[in-house]
Amino acid sequence: MKKAFLGFILFIASSITAYPQFFLAGGHLNGGLPSGRFKQETGSIFIPSVSGLLLYEFPTTPLQVGLEISYGIYGSELQKRNDLFPGFNQELRLRRNNNLASGMIVLRYLPWVNTKITPFIEAQMGTNYLYTRYKIRDNIFETESIESGKDYEDWVIGYKIGTGVQIPLGFNENLRLELRGTFQDGGNVRFLQKGDVSYDPDEGIFLYDFRRSPLQYMTFSVGIIGIDVFR
Repeated sequence: MKKAFLGFILFIASSITAYPQFFLAGGHLNGGLPSGRFKQETGSIFIPSVSGLLLYEFPTTPLQVGLEISYGIYGSELQKRNDLFPGFNQELRLRRNNNLASGMIVLRYLPWVNTKITPFIEAQMGTNYLYTRYKIRDNIFETESIESGKDYEDWVIGYKIGTGVQIPLGFNENLRLELRGTFQDGGNVRFLQKGDVSYDPDEGIFLYDFRRSPLQYMTFSVGIIGIDVFR
């Protein structure tokens, strides 16, 4: 994966011609599917997320560079318990979410420009932040929690490579529908998923069954991109 990423960088760096410059910005709805060792460790979980993208297109090369920020939840579990606090037997709601946030530097190469439908090849590199949080509340309508905290967190560097197309939207020449698919690989990360945390009422502590694997998954995205957004 690292060799493919570096090869892509060298390829786009050698493509020098004259192109206009402008900024692009937009957002995506994403769906992730585990692959490789990550799939073996987690099973067939689904990773929904939302992301925001800002790109700058260079004036002398068919290259765009920018940043993408994303956030998603890859698991959520609700337990109703009356043994969380000694001497207190009222039923409480224990909600636990498994979260995945990332910040990626984005590089895009445009094989063809000035066409109605614009394909692109994309590479990303950045950081993934996985963390599991819990909240204890009286009921579903309660805005303030009795107790909340973070069970665990971990960071890992990730690399993505993918491709996609931008399709003009007829009602506005500066808006495009974007369809994209990427594959991510990276280092090993330690994490929790739904069902990996139990509670020992005798000791009053949570018990964790950690998992560990590379963060390998495919992501399919649909989004809206604005062209030349700062003019």
